[in-house]
Amino acid sequence: MPKLSPVPRADLAKAAEKLATPFYYYDARVIRSRYTALRDALPGGWRLFYAAKANPNIAVLEIYRKMGAAVECASAGEMLACSKAGYKGGDMVLSGPVKGERELSSIRKNPPAMIHAETVGELAALDKLGKRLNVALRLNLDLHISRKSAGRVMTGGKDKFGFSPEDAEIVLKGRGKYKNLSFCGFHMYMGTQMRKASIWLKGAHTFALFAAEIAKRHGLEPSYLNFGGGLGIPYSDGESEFDLREFKKGLAVLHRRLSGIREFGNTIFHIEPGRYLMGPAGYYVMKIVSLKKMRGTNFALTDGGVHHALLPFRVSREFPAVAVSGKGGKMEPYILGGPLCTTLDQSDLPLQLPRLSEGDIIAIHNSGAYGYGTGMHFFLSHPLPAEALYDGGSLRLIREPSTFAHLFRYQVDRKI
Repeated sequence: MPKLSPVPRADLAKAAEKLATPFYYYDARVIRSRYTALRDALPGGWRLFYAAKANPNIAVLEIYRKMGAAVECASAGEMLACSKAGYKGGDMVLSGPVKGERELSSIRKNPPAMIHAETVGELAALDKLGKRLNVALRLNLDLHISRKSAGRVMTGGKDKFGFSPEDAEIVLKGRGKYKNLSFCGFHMYMGTQMRKASIWLKGAHTFALFAAEIAKRHGLEPSYLNFGGGLGIPYSDGESEFDLREFKKGLAVLHRRLSGIREFGNTIFHIEPGRYLMGPAGYYVMKIVSLKKMRGTNFALTDGGVHHALLPFRVSREFPAVAVSGKGGKMEPYILGGPLCTTLDQSDLPLQLPRLSEGDIIAIHNSGAYGYGTGMHFFLSHPLPAEALYDGGSLRLIREPSTFAHLFRYQVDRKI
């Protein structure tokens, strides 16, 4: 098992008495403590965004807003969710490799504080809106990050994101043709699941130095520099928590270095994690429906699975499952399998759990981020799970479980 924070088994068991499994459970205490710890690790003047893609439930977004977090959105839908949670345009930034008609309409109605631009076509479309907009070029630098250092490297190579250094030079040289755009700085996202602070810090330093050089060449004084997110959390055996103390020390050194660069004299530095902040605050709670042994292997079949919890089932061959109820006792190896007709819907390696019985409740930890929103919700036509938030000693339902009606709501037979 990875090194995790203590599991609130009693609270999860009480929630399972009130809610039909499977469901998502979020702990507001963990949300607040992780946000506060990361915020306090940042150098003075740095700004912390919450990446809404990690978990865009309105109740979750409200917690971050009330703690003073700004928010990074990646779609018109996320901008709408953040607006419903009380965020104003000035507290949002907009990312994403494609800004389609919905995003452009949202920008027109509620301009975000910054738009992370990724293509020349996008810049032209933004300029045509006729509103004064702030843009930061997303840079796609080859930082030579090892694939072993991140869940997914998202800069360099042939990835679709941002501008190459050469294309960024061309854009800045000709930026005068965009009459309604203010070029304010640069953005980068190195990759997901970066578990070593040293790797993240090295990439951030390389990015910042390049941003300073290109800004100097084109007479740009950036007010905005965004290092992205990507801070990892443990999923598999042997993985430990991201070292926040090392990160804090490294950020202090990085800040001192950047403060000595003239081009950054009026620059505000930003980071925008999502998984790191929200992941450990959540659990995906399931019930053991049946047990069987196949060719000497114990299988525990559950009412939840990959259709609701894609990342825990597929990010790692083993994931942090814990027993919430049951008699306990000797640990035994189990392959967990959900209700879907695919081998994707099971753990690849056996998980060590106390001896299980039918009806026992288990939970997958580190499910607060990229859980509900990344499920294959229509595969095999199962209902959608509820989401619940434990806050201030009480449990609140923050998303109703669906009935089968959701499967057919937008199915029609209409001539067009």
